[in-house]
Amino acid sequence: MQISSDGQTLVRVRDSDIDDGSCQIPAGITAIETWAFINCTKLQTLMLPAGVTTIGEKVFDGCSSLKTITLPAGVTTIGPYAFYNCRNLQTITIPAGVTTIATGAFWGCANLQTITLPAGLKTIDKMAFHRCSRLQTITFPAGITAIDTRAFTHCTKLTSIIIASDDETEVARITHLLPEELRSKVISKRLLDEITHFQEEQLARLLNTPQANRLYGFFHAKSRCVPMAIFTEKDEQGVEQQREQKCSKLPSDIFLHFNQLTKADNPYYQHAQAAIKREPLPKTPEEFEDYKARIGKLVTQHIDQAIKQARHFHAPDVAKEVTTTMCAPAV
Repeated sequence: MQISSDGQTLVRVRDSDIDDGSCQIPAGITAIETWAFINCTKLQTLMLPAGVTTIGEKVFDGCSSLKTITLPAGVTTIGPYAFYNCRNLQTITIPAGVTTIATGAFWGCANLQTITLPAGLKTIDKMAFHRCSRLQTITFPAGITAIDTRAFTHCTKLTSIIIASDDETEVARITHLLPEELRSKVISKRLLDEITHFQEEQLARLLNTPQANRLYGFFHAKSRCVPMAIFTEKDEQGVEQQREQKCSKLPSDIFLHFNQLTKADNPYYQHAQAAIKREPLPKTPEEFEDYKARIGKLVTQHIDQAIKQARHFHAPDVAKEVTTTMCAPAV
């Protein structure tokens, strides 16, 4: 690793400096020189120190394995072609002090799917996101003043451009900064909020279906196997007591509670959520009505599948009792 004589500029990093996909940049560094990480193909993740304010031109050019990078809040300058051909970069948050996305900054970041632009951003230069072929959604802040007509060339999957303003005049102004072929992809923040609320309501329908919990079939199946639950409760003196109870069935409320706690691991929820994300977002109130019908039908299909699978669940006939431990819900 090469550092300037004053200890403030990172000049060069080589693959031999990278350990287990990352490298430690010394404190005190405020700038990263042009081509500092060029062709560091072993670099996968990087956290820049808090003092860094400037990322030079083509700093990460050819870092083909770089997936994640954390930029400190103090960064104000990202040079042209800074992330050129970082084709595995998936997401990045631009710090609040950056006012310009420079020419070719993310050229060829083919796996970049989401990017957070700062509220103070004013300019997006030419080819800034050229060939970001998986970029689907981008949010422009209110106040942006210039977007080059070639900023998003060959962004073939870009379907939603969100303008973070409820002011219709501001939304119209920013929309007209875009090239004509992208204007139909604009969504106002107000409509997006309505879409997000509707998505949450629909997914809640799934979580409010007891059969969406895979334990439901086990506790309701016909079987020689009789589940036993050990409930831990507190008596009037506050002393914990354990109580055994046969549970051929459990109240639906318990499954609903489990669904809320375990939705991140619930396959029905995950599949429905992924299917919703694949649906193109509506751009107008009229399109939103059609979208509601599609999403409602999609979630209903997942609910029906959960009910059907719970109905046909076969518990193992290998024992007379299965014991599980639960805490009684707090009163």
